[in-house]
Amino acid sequence: MKRFAYGFLFLVIPAISFLYVFLVVHPQLNSWMIDFLAFGIFPVLVLNFLLLLASVFYAKNFYYPVLPVLVLFLGLKPLTQTISFCTTDNVNKPDFTVMSYNVATFNSERMNSKENDSLVNARFYEWLRETGAPDILCLQEFYHSDLSDYTSSLDSILRIGKYKYFYMNPTYKDEHNGVFAVITFSRFRSLKSGPLIYNDNYLNKGVYHDFLIREDTVRIVNFQLSSMSIRWEKDTSRSWTQNLVSGVKSTGKKLYEGYHRRNEELDQIEEFLDSSPYKQILCADINAIPQSYTYQRLNRKFGNSFEEAGSGFGFTLNRFPFWVRIDNQFFDRRLQVEYFKTHNELKLSDHFPVEAGYSFR
Repeated sequence: MKRFAYGFLFLVIPAISFLYVFLVVHPQLNSWMIDFLAFGIFPVLVLNFLLLLASVFYAKNFYYPVLPVLVLFLGLKPLTQTISFCTTDNVNKPDFTVMSYNVATFNSERMNSKENDSLVNARFYEWLRETGAPDILCLQEFYHSDLSDYTSSLDSILRIGKYKYFYMNPTYKDEHNGVFAVITFSRFRSLKSGPLIYNDNYLNKGVYHDFLIREDTVRIVNFQLSSMSIRWEKDTSRSWTQNLVSGVKSTGKKLYEGYHRRNEELDQIEEFLDSSPYKQILCADINAIPQSYTYQRLNRKFGNSFEEAGSGFGFTLNRFPFWVRIDNQFFDRRLQVEYFKTHNELKLSDHFPVEAGYSFR
């Protein structure tokens, strides 16, 4: 019995894991099912790491560690996209700093009510003052209303950050008494600004700016792709097994629909990116994880700031599933990224802000 259990633990499970990791990571297939399976990569790698430790310290059989080691070796790429070991020693002072943040309409309960929470606004303004506003601030799911000083987000952020320029593509909603937009603030001179037209959803939008920075021009592209919509809803009238089956079906359907929408959106955005005459930085909530086809498409053309200069885990989602990174800064490799931070101390939204400093090579 013991031999059977060891064989299952250290041979069968790692063999299945090997096929799983290989299928998800290396062919980079354009398939929604692969994107769905990619959510399990990190747990599978953690499981095989534990199996490796168990095989060495408990099973004490020389060939039991082989398969878990092969699984971990095969998973090096997703590991480096999930964990970064860059240090902050000897960091050069950047020429400019950029922050990207999905503020979730300044309301942690926005799925029930889209209007902002004045307390969230106040805490965000306080955090900006204490932390220091970046040179360029890109916000997704931005909300602004003139109903009070706190909901007047646009004026408050301009004042606190000492920003001179901003651009957004607003949609006014009467039922919410305010505008929703993707917005970019900057202290640098703006040469040109415009919207990215790829979606008719009032939250999933994009804008671009051409900024003059130290006698060079950098294009900042700020956008949000269609949501994954992974929110596990529990029905108290059902058993936990019924909730599990219903949740898996619902999540699978949403991932399928979101995958195809994001691919269509990215087709249009890539066409715009390819036409740029300037160095570019993309500040984006791509609603897709690093092992996804969406991420890989962008990563072929741009460096990723977390992978180049991050430290620790780069998880950016402040809700289930917690082990994913969907908020990113991609950068033109003619630029140098000096540092990268995920501000997971700021828990005002279901996303964390990501900040990076850049220099001209």
